[in-house]
Amino acid sequence: MKESTPAPNAAPGSTRFVLTLGAYFVGLFGLMRLDWVEDNVLTPLAQIQQQVADQLTGAHTDLLVFNASCSGGDPMALCAGAILAYPAAWGSRLRGAALGLLAIVLLNVVRIGNLSLVAADKDLFYLLHIYIWPGILILATACYVFAWMNRQGRATPAGGTGGMVLGGAARRFLLLAAALVVVYFATAPFFYESAFVDIVARWIAATGGAILTAAGTATTVSGPVIRTAHGGFRVTQECIFTPLIPLYIAGMLCAPLTPWRRGLALTATPVIFFALGVSRLLVLAVPATVIGSYSIAVHAFSQILVGLILVGVAAVYAAGPAAGARAAATRAVLALGVGIATALAGAPLWGALCGNAAAGLQGLLGHAGHTFVDDQGAWILVPAFQLGLFAALWAALAGRSGWPRALLGLGALAVTQAMLTIPVGELAHHYGFNPHAGLIRGWALAAPVALVWLLRGSPPLPAFSPLAARAG
Repeated sequence: MKESTPAPNAAPGSTRFVLTLGAYFVGLFGLMRLDWVEDNVLTPLAQIQQQVADQLTGAHTDLLVFNASCSGGDPMALCAGAILAYPAAWGSRLRGAALGLLAIVLLNVVRIGNLSLVAADKDLFYLLHIYIWPGILILATACYVFAWMNRQGRATPAGGTGGMVLGGAARRFLLLAAALVVVYFATAPFFYESAFVDIVARWIAATGGAILTAAGTATTVSGPVIRTAHGGFRVTQECIFTPLIPLYIAGMLCAPLTPWRRGLALTATPVIFFALGVSRLLVLAVPATVIGSYSIAVHAFSQILVGLILVGVAAVYAAGPAAGARAAATRAVLALGVGIATALAGAPLWGALCGNAAAGLQGLLGHAGHTFVDDQGAWILVPAFQLGLFAALWAALAGRSGWPRALLGLGALAVTQAMLTIPVGELAHHYGFNPHAGLIRGWALAAPVALVWLLRGSPPLPAFSPLAARAG
């Protein structure tokens, strides 16, 4: 009998792997200790992470000094060494190491933000800094490395997609988007104070005012401030330099486009976001009986737009390449109708359910009334928005099938909304942490998308019965 050859990505137990792993560890940990690396790589990386944490927490403090030891260099060396030493394909190793390093950087940003918030409490700071956070970083790194290794050793069914694993393009997008979002928060202070961005804000206000006036809406513009009968709105630098910009750039870099079209799409970035900035001002022309709060609606414009795009993409994906544009558009319209109807009909009961659950839990814990500042109304919009987005995405991807899983997803959504209120309220009450509106809007979009993706199942997606009937 011929001896079978082990699979190239089978779990290794050889001396060679151990020696290779040791060599990587020694080399990478030694590299992290070089003066040049500490001064020119790790220390600047720690300072960038501090800037990002400051943007997210608002906890600007002079009590802490950030140097190379705060950069997360040791967990990075542990992660990269273990993954690069593992006998998998080099492309898989490099992707796994890059994703792991990015995850460590993001977790370290959370660590720095947390330490900044508690810096005044020396005992708590010492406990978190010396014991708790190092343990969390090392444990999270080890879990990621073992999960990645397990993934390399798990066979994919013939002709299958590997279950719920994202495709290469999706993985590249998530990796690049996360990196660019970190760069966004690190550079946000510069753009928020930029005189040129303030000039662009004035241009947007003037353009929006001209369009509203031409449409018959009485409008006055004074610099970056635009006023109508419904009130005034100031176009700020933060309204222009939004987190959507890095997401758009990541999408264009990862999309299957020709180099010429990719270059054109990236070159058009300023024009596209200028047009979006003007478009959101047109909300001021909508009657108050329809729009409700103009401040919330204007600030939520980009969030709602992204939700609409996600539902459209889901509908096109579910319809499949064989379906025509009309079939995909019909599916998208039906899904949007389901989402809007669900949000309008269920929002009052849903919001009361989640709000009362959160208040009840806070009362049981003895921390009733601990809330946070929500200047833009981002949190107020979350219950109705997530309910509608979940329903629309489920309708677009699964139609009327799998409703028990859909109910499970709605239950999970309600629990996350109720439970998230508690820690955020506690952080705001005790440490003055009010979450950035971009974080709330990001979570409002990400939670329904993740739940639908996890629960819809991997079999081929069924079509809406009206579309199936037409196709038949």
